[in-house]
Amino acid sequence: MRADLRSSERHMLFAAAAGAVASLALALIDPAAALTGWLGAAAAFAAIPAGSLCLLAMMTLIPGVWGEALRLTCEAGTLLALPALLAFVPVLLGMGVIYPWMIHGPQTPFQSVWLGPLPFALRTMLWFALLWSASGAIRARHRTRVVAAGALVAFPVLGSLVAIDWLMSLDLKLASSAFGLQILILSVTLAFAVLLLFRITLGGRPYRVGVSGGLLLCLLLMWAYIQFLTFFILWSPGLPDGAAWYGRRAGGWDAAEWAFALLGGWPLLALLLARFRRNAAWLARLCISVIAGKLIEFAWFALPGSGPLAVASFALAAAALASVTAVGLAVAMRRRIGTRAPA
Repeated sequence: MRADLRSSERHMLFAAAAGAVASLALALIDPAAALTGWLGAAAAFAAIPAGSLCLLAMMTLIPGVWGEALRLTCEAGTLLALPALLAFVPVLLGMGVIYPWMIHGPQTPFQSVWLGPLPFALRTMLWFALLWSASGAIRARHRTRVVAAGALVAFPVLGSLVAIDWLMSLDLKLASSAFGLQILILSVTLAFAVLLLFRITLGGRPYRVGVSGGLLLCLLLMWAYIQFLTFFILWSPGLPDGAAWYGRRAGGWDAAEWAFALLGGWPLLALLLARFRRNAAWLARLCISVIAGKLIEFAWFALPGSGPLAVASFALAAAALASVTAVGLAVAMRRRIGTRAPA
């Protein structure tokens, strides 16, 4: 790995290490707030390999020009599964101060069976095992169609379960069957924007850039629909627990809601125009906006009620893990180009 690193990448990793240490050091002041902030950033980081696997499996089963521009980049993105698992080690070690079911105990018989340190850790490990094993088989061109089909079946099921574990269980009163889908479309959209920005920045104009722009538009439309649908179902009938969950995101978090809505909304509208979809420079700008919005959205899901120290921990951890993402994608991309097996 060291031989693959360039000087600028080493500097980015040193900065990432400093940011990660600073984020975790805040646990000396308030362990619950600091580790909750780390959780939000780690969940966003884990979205990159998860979304990469989903896209790679779809490319395997749905051949066409839409996948050619990003196939190698998606393969590189799946290699971040192991670093993403390592990023969850502080969460697994600190779940006793992060989650209310560890602090106050489960509130229903089902929660007492489902929630606990061992089941939580096992489902998390199983999720990363799926990401690593399935993507590894596809990268190695080993029974790719069978593996891709199985991965796409398992992805929404297991992905929804870990989304509920990681984020929904921060509030034991919330029960939403759409929550897992919310996090999955958020994750895939974030991953696609990161991969497309990386491809444009380091690889020049992608092949059939308009197709990539159209796919980003589709993902943003799905994201907007799922977000609105969940809000409509939980809030409009006045369901007490759902309304209370949104109510806890009032006050200072109203600004976050406006931020991620605008940062995701204006690219959606811009991409309706062909001049933006087919222009690589504009597409890069739109990806930056989408990425910023999705990071704020992950914070919006994880941090309300945890205080300003959690926000500071999230910002430090997100910056650190963003550097790891940039370096990891660059190194993995060079290796994939050098060792890619014939399709």
